[in-house]
Amino acid sequence: MKFTNDFFSPSSTDSADDLVQLVDSYSLENVNYQKVTHWYHEANPVAMTDALCDGIIYRKRKGEYYALTSFLAGKPINIELFGAKGDSTTDDTQAFLKAADFVNRLYDFVSVDHNNPSEQFSLELQSVTLVGNSPVGYKITDTVLFKKPVNFMIDKIFYRGTSDKTALIFQNSFKNTITTNVSGTPVTNVSSDNYVGILLQGSQHCKMYLGASFFTKGIVCDANDSPGIFSGFAWNEIQLKSMQSNLDAFVITNSNNGWANANRVIGGEFGSFTGLLDASTVTRRRTFVKFEKDAASKGCNSWLFLNQSFEWGHDLDPWETLCFDFSAAPCYGISISEPRIEIKTGERIGVFHRGSEFNFNSNQIHYLTYFTDQDGIKYVGEKPIVLLDEDLSGDSKTNGSNSHFYVKNLEPFNEFSGLFPNADYDNQFCQIFKINDNNTNLWVQWHRYPQFVLFDENRNIITDSALLQAQIDLLDFRPQDYWIAPGITSDVKIIKIGAEDEGDYVNNMYFIPEAKYVGIIQRPYENARLKVMINRSDRGKIEKVKFLEIPEETYSTVDNPSGSNMVGFNFNTGEKFYNFNTHKTMVIKESGIGSALSGYTVDSVAGSRTFIVKTGDMSKLSLGTIFYINTAGGTVRFKIAGKAGNVITANIPSHVTVNDADITFPICTFDTY
Repeated sequence: MKFTNDFFSPSSTDSADDLVQLVDSYSLENVNYQKVTHWYHEANPVAMTDALCDGIIYRKRKGEYYALTSFLAGKPINIELFGAKGDSTTDDTQAFLKAADFVNRLYDFVSVDHNNPSEQFSLELQSVTLVGNSPVGYKITDTVLFKKPVNFMIDKIFYRGTSDKTALIFQNSFKNTITTNVSGTPVTNVSSDNYVGILLQGSQHCKMYLGASFFTKGIVCDANDSPGIFSGFAWNEIQLKSMQSNLDAFVITNSNNGWANANRVIGGEFGSFTGLLDASTVTRRRTFVKFEKDAASKGCNSWLFLNQSFEWGHDLDPWETLCFDFSAAPCYGISISEPRIEIKTGERIGVFHRGSEFNFNSNQIHYLTYFTDQDGIKYVGEKPIVLLDEDLSGDSKTNGSNSHFYVKNLEPFNEFSGLFPNADYDNQFCQIFKINDNNTNLWVQWHRYPQFVLFDENRNIITDSALLQAQIDLLDFRPQDYWIAPGITSDVKIIKIGAEDEGDYVNNMYFIPEAKYVGIIQRPYENARLKVMINRSDRGKIEKVKFLEIPEETYSTVDNPSGSNMVGFNFNTGEKFYNFNTHKTMVIKESGIGSALSGYTVDSVAGSRTFIVKTGDMSKLSLGTIFYINTAGGTVRFKIAGKAGNVITANIPSHVTVNDADITFPICTFDTY
């Protein structure tokens, strides 16, 4: 039995065989060395020199060079070959630094044929595999930096250096496997953002199994476009282990215009136990998953977080603890699926910058169900209950001049008396919600010029300006132009939001105690949609009700389709109208207009969909109105698909050419129940 240090000693008298079998002086494992004349593989031959001898993998003996055969064969290298003890008490820093120095001196790429230019498209980064099999772990006291790719499978690393450094840094990993768990010192100073357990920079296509505890930042995934580092952090699968008592446990960072995209993070037990951090050094909120960026960088996108477990005892007063913090910039394609969340004591589980696109799915029932934006404005929580989702453009009916509207299922509203089914004032519509708990948040997505009214317990509109201003103060202030608009009479006052020509809004609000009902008002603009939601946990605290008891899928009117107020409307087979004067429902049997229109003539050319109206009131014609040319009989019927000036466009081309031809608008027929 011959030890490596004895064989390679200058005083050794052993024979210089081409292949020698030895026992490593540090790890006590059997090792083989063979004579070499070139450094590393013949794929990129470099003549051996003394400078290339690291004293562990490559060694020199009496003018001849030897290399560890397991390295040449691509087999794992035990960290203990570099001198690590692995007894959890001996400082193994120098052994890890020697291993890192060896890895960092390897050349980058290997090619099948470096003389063939086309082979550059199949280059692979070189990497070695370091393993550590200590049952109790390894202690280090300084930063270990791997600048080149390395497969690193050394678990149980204890960092016991100063709390202003990073324990392990892996740069430019490419198709590597990294498995490790690093623990800092419990109850240590976490005031420095440089106190990091594992820093990953420029990783691509890697599979990682990582854990880090008791650091300011446990694991940092850094996309950093700096010299010597790949600018992206992408296409990695990261399986997390224990992530206990870090100030920020898992951090994604974009630096120097770097980009962190398309990664998958699975599992991880995140704990936040107050007694295991030095509370006196905490100066900000704590976060389990966080995104950060500098001024030169943008947000990240396409990250999947699957099956994380979040658990904490108490927030560090006055600082809250968040599961997710993406407040630094808009981020897109962030998917959070089936987290396990326990013992949350704050009001929210996460923050996303306004404009982000994220998805949160959970079948776990818990009381905390919402996120906020960077200004604290709340998003709708997981799987909200949709109380109302109406496509006003699809379910609205208007006359030819667009002066009167009807909308299915919503209740007409006017500024004289509030709710009233009157065709003269039905260009606004209202949906009523009963407020059973005034501290419950209601979310409303509106399209242009949103408004709402409050009702007391007797269903009277609240007009006290002080109460209405108190309600405005409960809105989430997006946008910030709210005002109280008086109605035409003193019987009505409305809270209006934004400007009539602006786009969609999403607001949430809870309510003053005096409000027992809220009416959401919306005009039926083109492409308008009205959506009202509450959190699933608030089921029953706010509910949709009807004051006027309009039947489902029915338009409310005070006239029959043939009434004088219905001039300019067209009616389609199957549509239903509820007459509040007679309390009867009318169902259209055959499409047409409600009352006769006469005196219309047109010019048309066969094969063209354009009709020029020569005589007749265009304001009484609406989209969808049916007509036919008298001289051609009633067998071919046209439907108005568009109108501009005195020109109408039909749904099909004219089958004849006519000039000053009379046209007829069929009268609808209906049954009354």
